[in-house]
Amino acid sequence: MNEFFDNIPEYGKGVLSPYVYNVGCGMESDLEPDNAADSDCFLRIVSDTNEKEYLEYIKRLKEAGYKIVYENKIGSNLYTELLGDYHLYVYYTAPRGEVRIIIDRCSSLLSSFSYSLPDSKDAQIYQYALFYDPQNGHSPTTTNCGMLFIVRLCDNSLYMYDGGDLLQCSNEAINGMISFMHEITSTQKGEKIRIAAWHISHAHNDHMDGCSKLINRFHDELDIKRFMFNFPSSSVRKPDSRCGTFKETINKYCPDALFIKPHTGQKIRLANASFEVLYTHEDAIRPNLESAYPFRDYNCTSTILKMTVGENSVMWLGDTNTETEETVARNFPTSIWKSDVVQVAHHCFNYLSTLYSYIDAPHAMLPNSYFGAHTPENLPKLDDVLKCLSDPDNISYSDTTSGFAFIDGEYSKILERERVGNDYDFSGF
Repeated sequence: MNEFFDNIPEYGKGVLSPYVYNVGCGMESDLEPDNAADSDCFLRIVSDTNEKEYLEYIKRLKEAGYKIVYENKIGSNLYTELLGDYHLYVYYTAPRGEVRIIIDRCSSLLSSFSYSLPDSKDAQIYQYALFYDPQNGHSPTTTNCGMLFIVRLCDNSLYMYDGGDLLQCSNEAINGMISFMHEITSTQKGEKIRIAAWHISHAHNDHMDGCSKLINRFHDELDIKRFMFNFPSSSVRKPDSRCGTFKETINKYCPDALFIKPHTGQKIRLANASFEVLYTHEDAIRPNLESAYPFRDYNCTSTILKMTVGENSVMWLGDTNTETEETVARNFPTSIWKSDVVQVAHHCFNYLSTLYSYIDAPHAMLPNSYFGAHTPENLPKLDDVLKCLSDPDNISYSDTTSGFAFIDGEYSKILERERVGNDYDFSGF
């Protein structure tokens, strides 16, 4: 790993961590015994540095032949994508005095991955209904987690967010999903549904399986242009992860799809929607730890995105847990977090008191059943969300499929449907 960094200019200032971290690959499988992949990405951290030193380093990279292809600033943090001998993503987090240098060996350039259409407020957001265990637990045919959201963009393409667990994807349920996608895009059965991007928040089965099964069963009806996910190395995943199944599926049926491993500070544009990356697992790595996996909870590898359409915004939290709350809350000004809608994190299983107060969303989408969110152990966590709502009824649950749109700047319900599918039928992928 060190040989990669030996071939780029040294930072030269601050305190360079002695460790090089493998931060995972892209669409390529990394399930070999040595957990290696040709597209593995690597990270080094410089601490005790400042903006001046960061800008001097960017200048040295340019002098070494690197070309800046993307720049962004959020608050006092700086982000730069460069292309030269390697594809580099370098960013300075001012509140921590840290610089992260990433050698990205798997991503498309942000400029080629993104596409932009004239600003339009036309976007529909659907919280798709899944079947949750009626006792808020698990059984051989049920689970109490999983989520699937669909955004129809102004060009009639879809942004897909996660996919639900295999236990929520009976044949009846999966047929219902593809039928619904045809309905909201006004396409006929057998006609291609264009998916601008499919984003997986993190590599847990209840967020990947629905994607795998839909593609396996209906690849002839799906035209998937892009995939987005930032998974850490397979060496830190649980043995029961079906990430291998997911990657095998997308490589088999979508070999020409573009891919990006989102990094904090990137702003990804899809049609009329912008997705600003506010956190990935790369932010949580500490320069004094040899391990690239400092978490108790793998859910903390969830990528956090702020989606903006026109003047309105949705905060996608994935399954973010309390271990990363202090990190993300500190990294940006409070105003950055303010959103119109929040996706409640981790199916309402954990507290995020600080982050919910910063987001201060008057509307919420909760990927669990009403019962699951209102159990005695989950109600106190839900209270942190409810107290921000402008109306107690401004929260939707995944018992039913609900559709929303921003109409004259207001988040308004445009559709409600009964769930399709119940217990799992052992139908496989």
